[in-house]
Amino acid sequence: MKAYFAPFALIVVLALTACASPPETRPVVSDRQISPQEISPGQRITVAFNLEVKEPDAVKRVFIRGLPKNTVLAGTQIDLPLPDRQSTPYEAEIEVLAPAADGQYSLELVFETSAKTYFAPLGSLAIRDIPSRIIYSQFVPGSHAATDCSLHTKLLKFEYAVADDNGASDFVAPTLFPMDAGSKALVFYPHWQPITWLEGRQGIVLDRPTTDSVKQELVSSDIRILCNVPQATLHEYVVKGQNGSRLTGKSTTIGSDPARYYVE
Repeated sequence: MKAYFAPFALIVVLALTACASPPETRPVVSDRQISPQEISPGQRITVAFNLEVKEPDAVKRVFIRGLPKNTVLAGTQIDLPLPDRQSTPYEAEIEVLAPAADGQYSLELVFETSAKTYFAPLGSLAIRDIPSRIIYSQFVPGSHAATDCSLHTKLLKFEYAVADDNGASDFVAPTLFPMDAGSKALVFYPHWQPITWLEGRQGIVLDRPTTDSVKQELVSSDIRILCNVPQATLHEYVVKGQNGSRLTGKSTTIGSDPARYYVE
């Protein structure tokens, strides 16, 4: 048996070698363009390039890689049509849906075949920073009766909503500031600890938005209010925070309209 094994094995190897398919030819990409090269979230880009591929049927997927993750989660379509011939000119419009994180992005073309995945650089795209906006702020509830308090303090919530086309979590360091001396003496935070505006603090630090995959987010923080205020009073506060640009490296202060609390 041993005398015949080696020649038989050699025949099998030669047969397999003869049947093996030739290696895939890498797709060739030329004349790559992105226009415009700087956009705001929600705007469109046009991508164009020429694709040379030996076997069009072998290509199973063509798509763009490198856009911010949150715009893809928002539904931005990154797939392109499959080639139908060996030389295919491409031109496609892509709407970069909001939210889309600002910054500079290097985009790539990805070609998936049944055997291998190939990559080719497409170009650079800048997404502008859109400053955050505080579209709503209020105490919940927004008042109490000075004569109707059984405890020294009252627990309530402070709510505000942020809108940002780059993603709600772009808004950072939210702080509640009093607009007058009377309002400064009214609020305690956190709600179980009597930490006042004193101790070198200019304002009360609020919870911040945590989601980058939505354009708007409602944020709620616990607040304690002094109940035993001697007379009816209107107190006003503003929310301020920071919005940073990844393109310029600069930070902008964002403020809200006054939020009112009534002691009736």
